[in-house]
Parts: sequence; structure tokens; C-alpha cells
Amino acid sequence: MKWKVLNRGDEAERRNNIRGEIISSNRAGNARHERTSFRGEHVVECYIMKGGIVVARDVIDVPISTNAA
Repeated sequence: MKWKVLNRGDEAERRNNIRGEIISSNRAGNARHERTSFRGEHVVECYIMKGGIVVARDVIDVPISTNAA
């Protein structure tokens, strides 16, 4: 399983923190744990790989609002 965490928008640009690289899981069970340093729109993509080929993919929007704790 591979992951792509996308930071985008004005806040990401201001902080020079635009992301979009494909990365490996960092938790048991092929999970990925991340923390955010800013609010705004984030997107996470998940890729299921078999023999180096993507066989499944999904996307989730992760909005971090100004009301987040």
C-alpha cells in the first residue's frame, strides 16, 4: 500500500509546504499516520499495489477547519 498526501492552497504555498509525493505506510496494517501544521484543504490518496502495478486507488478530502482543536 502506498499513500499520497497533498497539501495545497494559499496556506501551503505561504509555508512552502506543497506536497504530493507517493510514500509508504508508516504504521502496522499498511496505515499512514500524519499530523498537520496548518488548516485548509488536504487530500489523501491510497494506492494498492500488486507486482509494482496499481490495482486499486481511492481519494479522500480532509478539510482542516479553523474550528479544529
